[in-house]
Amino acid sequence: MVVDIIFAGILCCIAMDLWQRLLFVLYKIPPTNWAPTGRWLLMLINKGIIFNINLENEKPIKYELPIGWIFHYIVGIGYGFAYWICLTFFDFFNTSLLSGFLFGLISVVVPWFFFLPATGKGLMGNKTPNPKLTKVLSTCSHVVVGLFLAIGFSLMEY
Repeated sequence: MVVDIIFAGILCCIAMDLWQRLLFVLYKIPPTNWAPTGRWLLMLINKGIIFNINLENEKPIKYELPIGWIFHYIVGIGYGFAYWICLTFFDFFNTSLLSGFLFGLISVVVPWFFFLPATGKGLMGNKTPNPKLTKVLSTCSHVVVGLFLAIGFSLMEY
């Protein structure tokens, strides 16, 4: 079970990262910069700051980029755990692409209503330079996450 969750969580992160690279190649949309995520996590751990509306203006912290990448994959594993919970306790939930798609759509509430506000980008990214694009990109990225969680668990015959 634990290995399955880790596998699916890592797979969904790899898929999201590749999706973002594809968007960069096709449309010049830059992939997520995980350094601010690492900075946010380090400030949370060291100073207890959850909501930092000036995160982009904070001084960079040593190792924030690799810490951000590691945290990204830990969060993916957390989504894997949430998906496993759904598979285990909800009979209507399965490893179909439809279930993965719906999980991905639902999971976008985390960045929209927690992470973007916590990093100073407002609810649903409304304080970003292009809020509509932020909403579309976060939704699409999370759909990719959900689809590949479904694929990952289906490979393990759940």
